[in-house]
Amino acid sequence: MFAAQPYRLTALRGLAALALGGLAGCAMDREADVRAQLDTWVELGATSYFQSTMECTAGVFATGSQYLSAPVQTVRSVRQGLLLMGHDIAVAFDVSGQTPTLVSEAVMTADLPKGLGVLSSGVAAKGCMDDTLTRSYLAALHSDQAMLIFDPASNVMAVLDRAGERIFYARGNI
Repeated sequence: MFAAQPYRLTALRGLAALALGGLAGCAMDREADVRAQLDTWVELGATSYFQSTMECTAGVFATGSQYLSAPVQTVRSVRQGLLLMGHDIAVAFDVSGQTPTLVSEAVMTADLPKGLGVLSSGVAAKGCMDDTLTRSYLAALHSDQAMLIFDPASNVMAVLDRAGERIFYARGNI
């Protein structure tokens, strides 16, 4: 009976290692799924960055187009966007002269719960970004050549950087 115990301990240690390894591999999103979602919005090129953990997902993808397609609805005002977001429709805010940061502030001012959804997705994703990507992401957020996109159904925020011909994907677990 004593001879069997070391085998049980070895087996238990092996199972524990597999369980912990499985948890470490858990991610909120898979790159293929993110690409599939974004590909319905914009023509995608190569992935230049992707990281997903249990808390956040961040990705950057080249775009072959500066224009969005259905199911994203492009709006020219925050008011129009809020109406569509209320129906769980993905919205691209193409508000003349407004940066994604200014648009998100306007959304928060007009409707705090919806604004917090946008903000939490964008901020939480920074936990999945390295320093270089964070700087690029912040530059896009402050560019009037970029467009803020929010999908309330999946709690995804994206920024279409038209000048940089790329799209940033951001999602948090909040």
